[in-house]
Amino acid sequence: MKPAISSSLVLTACLMASAGPALADTVIRIGHATPESSPIHQSLLHFQESVEEASEGDIEVKLYPGGQIGSVNEMTELVQSGNLQMTMGASVLLTSAVPELSVLDHFYLFDDVAHARRVLDGEGGDMLSKAMADKGLQSIGFFERGFRHFSTSTEPLDSFESFQGLRMRSASNPAQIEAWRAVGAAPMPLDWGEIYTSLQQGLIDGQESALSSIYIERFFEAQDYVSLTGHIYTTEIWYANRSFWEELDDESRAIINAAAEETVALQRELTQQQNRDTVALLEEEGLEFNEVDAEVKSALGEALNGAVDEAIIERVGNEFYTEFMSHI
Repeated sequence: MKPAISSSLVLTACLMASAGPALADTVIRIGHATPESSPIHQSLLHFQESVEEASEGDIEVKLYPGGQIGSVNEMTELVQSGNLQMTMGASVLLTSAVPELSVLDHFYLFDDVAHARRVLDGEGGDMLSKAMADKGLQSIGFFERGFRHFSTSTEPLDSFESFQGLRMRSASNPAQIEAWRAVGAAPMPLDWGEIYTSLQQGLIDGQESALSSIYIERFFEAQDYVSLTGHIYTTEIWYANRSFWEELDDESRAIINAAAEETVALQRELTQQQNRDTVALLEEEGLEFNEVDAEVKSALGEALNGAVDEAIIERVGNEFYTEFMSHI
């Protein structure tokens, strides 16, 4: 009987086979799971051009979009092993590798986008970057997806009671599942690729995601309402292999840092514009939008966080949790 070949070995072999001859002194291979039309990929094209131009060809950047190298978790393993130089992923998908990122699973953590950016670009983000470095990952920057909202096919979510019995998609995260149960919903853990079919077949009534995802993934074809709950902010963390980063000379690191700062700013700008445009596109498709009152958000936040806070503190440690929250 032949031994099984791990998926990470297959991915590594495919990556190395596709690399081709390297003419530059340094090659940065970046894999990510979003499509080429996404703000992430469009901003990485800017990074690629800026780095190659500033280094006069000494640094080559190769992009592998659309999950062609593997899932976020698989690409994270490749970065940790040094077979891939950079990748990115939503913080909720990285908590198994870096438990401290679980602090971002807190509901209604940030008041608005500007607040989130101040924390992540400041001392709060420095704490998360230090935790990543301890796991062999060098934080490059915090991209953003924006706040998550609900789409539903049954009724608008305009009160605490409207969540009762809501059959909704949840990530396969025990704490998240308990949180949604705490507000009376009936969460079903599904992979991202299963959401559209589950909505179409009526297995679930709704889902929660960034506004742009509702349009890009065509969830609107099986949904009637969008409720602006803004219950959690999603950041997409961009990171590199720590050893690769430390082996770069000072000039190369300076070039990459300068280009990365521009790239993060561009990605955020493109994401905000995409989210604004998405509202109009979804309204054209017939979806009805409703704001959610502050009192309802407060009640939701109390119940949701009451279900997850203990688990978050257990994962990250009371000292880390307390210090991070002091920067909010």
